[in-house]
Amino acid sequence: MREEVKVWSEDLKNFVRRAFIKAGIKKEHAEEVANHLVLANLRGVDSHGVIRVEYYLQGIKDGYINRDPRISLVKDNPSIALMNGDMGLGQIVAKEATNLAIEKAIKHGIGSVCTFNLSHVGMLGYYGLLIASKKMAGIIFTNGPAMVAPWGGTEKVFGTNPICMVFPYEEKPILLDMASTVIAGMKIMMAAESGKSIPLGWALDKEGKQTTDPKKALEGALLPFGEYKGYGLMLMVELYTAILCNSKLSYEILLTPYTQGGFYVQALNIESLRSFNDYLKDTMRLVKRIRSTKPWEGQERVYLPGELEDIRAEKRSKEGIPIDKNTWNSLLRVAKELDLELPKI
Repeated sequence: MREEVKVWSEDLKNFVRRAFIKAGIKKEHAEEVANHLVLANLRGVDSHGVIRVEYYLQGIKDGYINRDPRISLVKDNPSIALMNGDMGLGQIVAKEATNLAIEKAIKHGIGSVCTFNLSHVGMLGYYGLLIASKKMAGIIFTNGPAMVAPWGGTEKVFGTNPICMVFPYEEKPILLDMASTVIAGMKIMMAAESGKSIPLGWALDKEGKQTTDPKKALEGALLPFGEYKGYGLMLMVELYTAILCNSKLSYEILLTPYTQGGFYVQALNIESLRSFNDYLKDTMRLVKRIRSTKPWEGQERVYLPGELEDIRAEKRSKEGIPIDKNTWNSLLRVAKELDLELPKI
């Protein structure tokens, strides 16, 4: 096949939904996972998009992911709760946790939910967008299987421990969604599968030396972004998600693309502090000042966090989602195994 094909988002969603239904997932849960994964592809977060379908299905077959989880609250206080996800699909458990955080923030100004026992939650920005749609600010953390060395060390201790923060703003929120490593772990795996090299400074080999070989990087350890600063943030995420959420430490988690540690989500009701209109006016003033900044040479303009993803999502909605050869081959294997028709290209 070609190195890349293009697929319409609705066709891709229908395929993913049918795949999970065939795997024994209830229809509404399959719909949720499909919406989540395809939105990641639309926004250009391809490492957290439909490339995960085959992995999630493998997690279900392995018995790691519970097809029909009984999600429960271990502790429930007015503004904070501890949730047990019963090893359900991460997108289902994490969305329930996010909705609960929003409910608490509506009633009490702020809501936080710590969650354990769940599988890979996908793109954190998904939950950030949900919080922002309710005119709230949000903070979301999660830890995962150990792939990263602490700054100054050579052995895997942490997951890529992503951080998401969001503030509502006009039609599109200001959305920061990033790994605390130089690059997301799945992008290293995708480079290894494609036979591509990676830039120096992303990872170490098993001898503790920097490498451009993604396969050696997977044997060794990824590096935090910003040296000791990224390491510090990574540690804070670990404390929130593993320790506070009563979940596994990153180095205790099974290393697969469908596993996760703890999930922490916080929603803050802006109108509990000030009127939303006044908040919006002041945010607009700040954004106007940022946009008026003279850009670097060769740079068109200064973008807000999440803005490039919004632009990409609009473009891909109109032109189709590009799917690389390895991802398409994984969807082909899913189609054959579950006797499904592939999306049209």
